[in-house]
Amino acid sequence: MQRRSKGAGSTSANRAGTALFLGTALVLAGLVPVPALAAPMAALQHPAASAELATSILQPPEVVRVGTPRIVQTTANLNLRSAPSTSGQKLATMPKGTRLSVTATRSGWSQVRYSGKTGWASSTYLRTVSRAIKTGELGKTTARLTLRQKASSTSTALATVPKSGIYTVKKISGGYARITSRGKTGWVQGKYLSIVAKKPGREIYIDQKYTSNRAGLTDRYWTKVSGGDLYESVNGKKRIADIPRNSVVYRDAKMEKTAGSVKGWIFVRTQGMSGWMKTSQLSRTSRAHTTPGKYSAKQVRAQKNGKIPERMLVAISWDKEKTLIAAPALKDLNRLNTAFKKKFGHNLDIDLAYRTRATQEAYWEELGPYVAARPGTSNHGWGTAIDVPETYGYSFRGKYYKWLKANSKKYNWVHRKILEEGSPYAEAWHFEYTGR
Repeated sequence: MQRRSKGAGSTSANRAGTALFLGTALVLAGLVPVPALAAPMAALQHPAASAELATSILQPPEVVRVGTPRIVQTTANLNLRSAPSTSGQKLATMPKGTRLSVTATRSGWSQVRYSGKTGWASSTYLRTVSRAIKTGELGKTTARLTLRQKASSTSTALATVPKSGIYTVKKISGGYARITSRGKTGWVQGKYLSIVAKKPGREIYIDQKYTSNRAGLTDRYWTKVSGGDLYESVNGKKRIADIPRNSVVYRDAKMEKTAGSVKGWIFVRTQGMSGWMKTSQLSRTSRAHTTPGKYSAKQVRAQKNGKIPERMLVAISWDKEKTLIAAPALKDLNRLNTAFKKKFGHNLDIDLAYRTRATQEAYWEELGPYVAARPGTSNHGWGTAIDVPETYGYSFRGKYYKWLKANSKKYNWVHRKILEEGSPYAEAWHFEYTGR
């Protein structure tokens, strides 16, 4: 690595000259081998040469192990070497801004791991960011991370962990932290987890799949205001700013306690997303109408996607969540459910139906195009689609899915071919209304 700046030449020459004088004295004393003199000679011939040279001379033999790894960041493109010296083999070049964990030091050098390789880097070009996170602490992701099966960069990727999520670190190993994200437990690079103090009302992601409102929760509410708000943290950024009246909301008391309870707020799951809501916006009952009404599907689809007027939305009466759906779709959904119940002895399980524009935008940003439809194009935005749970019975192998696939079209509900197994957009749980 080379560092060139105004006035750097004379400084490098003075430093190299001092090293040459001391190096010569140590050679005469039999303490340093003769080849060590080659580096300062090169520095005298090239006064602007890398300051890496200065840290390779007169190194004491002791290596100091760091008890708690220290997180640092490179301030320039920096060589990773096999030994704490410029004579060490160059293993890789680490770009400026790379975050690393220092596990040991040796006068002027730091031992780090980069791209699967452990080596040494000049401490001159490493800036301390923070100490590494410990087991049991809360860590906030500073970037989108890959969740891996094992604590290795070559291990199988399980999922992508979003930026700014807060997770509990269950274990530390080799610079990796073990966490659970959306129901999957694996390893992420610990250097991208900043330590979060357990302050009240902080953002935290539920470790469940995004598609479920319930997520195993039982403490149920409904919104009692039009255009309710879901926040990332108490009085923080809004995740969703247009939740319709009579939308089901589940309180997650465990996560609320972890993030820090705040009077007048609860941590909830709604619209398939997690966050904070004001208790003043919630009620224990739904007051939504449960009859199909006078509107046609054509009239509903003429509205802006994700912004359907509340008068065109109704609740599914036989659904415990009283999920909201477009009024004209309810009649045929009732017919489909009657046939389903006759076959299996219980009602259809509905996970989600109507979805607001802001909700779809949050999905799109967090999950990408292979999971979420582009905002403004989803049938959920017109209330003319339902999602059933992602359980085995409703999976491609499940008896409920197979029956729905074969019979739902009789009742103007279909499972699109593009969503079938094998497609990059495969979704066994999604059915759309085709009636008029």
